[in-house]
Amino acid sequence: MNAQSTNLSAGIFFGVLGMLGFSGTLVATRTAVFDFSPLDITSARIVMAGLLGAIFLVLSRQTRFPERRFVLPIIVMGLGLAVGYPFFLALALEKVPAVHGAVVTGLAPAATAIIAVVRTGERPSIAFWTASIVGFCAVFYFAYDAGGGHLSLSDGWLLLGMLSLGVAYVEGGRVSREIGGTATLSWAMLFLTPAAIVPLLVRAREIDIEAVAASSWISLAYLGIVSMFLASVFWYRGLSLGGIARIGQINLLLPLVALAWSALFLGEEITATAFACSIIVLAAMIVCLRSRT
Repeated sequence: MNAQSTNLSAGIFFGVLGMLGFSGTLVATRTAVFDFSPLDITSARIVMAGLLGAIFLVLSRQTRFPERRFVLPIIVMGLGLAVGYPFFLALALEKVPAVHGAVVTGLAPAATAIIAVVRTGERPSIAFWTASIVGFCAVFYFAYDAGGGHLSLSDGWLLLGMLSLGVAYVEGGRVSREIGGTATLSWAMLFLTPAAIVPLLVRAREIDIEAVAASSWISLAYLGIVSMFLASVFWYRGLSLGGIARIGQINLLLPLVALAWSALFLGEEITATAFACSIIVLAAMIVCLRSRT
């Protein structure tokens, strides 16, 4: 086996690990919101990831402060990835099941691509826009059907979460080319950690620790350690070894895997409509990524 094949195999391995880590976010958030508020979850994720980021920077000897031109994009990435996305996701999953969120998150690749178009001035093909519209219509129909003939506020929160994620991926991706994905993530979490500690200290006096279910504690730890940090480390490692174009396709499986976790761990029903819409969104997003430029 040559070096290129070895790198691709390793890239696929780390990419799958990253995708699996991300896929548990919906189930863990749905579980955690029974005992913690969206602000609790968002703040705790940042602090845990910030501590892990500090350890990584020290061990990898990358403690030199980023160049000034990188600071704003890193902060924007952190706000989208660690504040906007988890906060809006938690708001939504207080009211709708994780299955609902899994279908809507299928639009994340399209949201990322569209934001990249705005930021870089790309001119995508007609196939790209057609596929994006098809994917959006599938998600819109699912949300409309699941809401009993109307859209809910939770669908708006999920859409804002996807936009936040898209902004984070685009801004973070630009910096990652220069200083590396894990270093970018680590600095983003460190920049946000001081502000995230404040609400946690305030809420620590209000939360009845003994009343919090063990499943909520486990879910919160998962969101901060695995979903927020380790999954990103694996994902960026996979991208660097196997190439963004190839490994990036793996994340298209995330909504389907999230549907499976929702049924397995939460006992939620996967309706025929949810599964069909997920398949349509998956196909549409594949067309989007292959015909973007």
